[in-house]
Amino acid sequence: MSSTSSRGLQELILAGAKDIEVSHITGNLSDDAKRRSVSAFTYFVSTVDKSYGASVGQRLKPLEMNVWKEGSAAAYGETVFEITVDKDMCNVFGTLHGACAAYIIDPCSVSALITLGRTIGVDGTGVSQSMNLIWHRSIRLGSKLRVVSTSMSLRGRVRSSRCELWEGDNLCVSAVHSTVNPWKNGPSQEKSKL
Repeated sequence: MSSTSSRGLQELILAGAKDIEVSHITGNLSDDAKRRSVSAFTYFVSTVDKSYGASVGQRLKPLEMNVWKEGSAAAYGETVFEITVDKDMCNVFGTLHGACAAYIIDPCSVSALITLGRTIGVDGTGVSQSMNLIWHRSIRLGSKLRVVSTSMSLRGRVRSSRCELWEGDNLCVSAVHSTVNPWKNGPSQEKSKL
């Protein structure tokens, strides 16, 4: 485990947030909250020379960011991304590879946790604990996907979110992703600036 503290990680993530363009992103969050959420997403996707899957992750376009029922115990975050399935994302049959679907779900599902965490003052970051995916139908090369993620639980160190990959009105993949916040001074003890 890295020796980076939660606060140190937050500073790295937010370093370039003020320069991020968010006018194309709809939703009920302020532009500043959208910038911080996009900054966190961009940080974790990273670059091709530093991180697995970054060539795919960098093509995920944020469309919408919301926090619903803000101020209540039932508050939840929701993010929507879009991506077109390219050849480098497909298997030999010309359909989205299962590992690529899992990769897409990873940062997108966490984005809903970070978006909610930012709003309620909790560090929504973490590392994957489990991911359960269900394939409902194949996704062909050239398909435009809408990736909808919704936070489920952000209490304590273990948190979870739901993620769905849609092609038009067709649900193609659904998943539940569980993460763990590894920081010594976790979300119950330290307010987040994300």
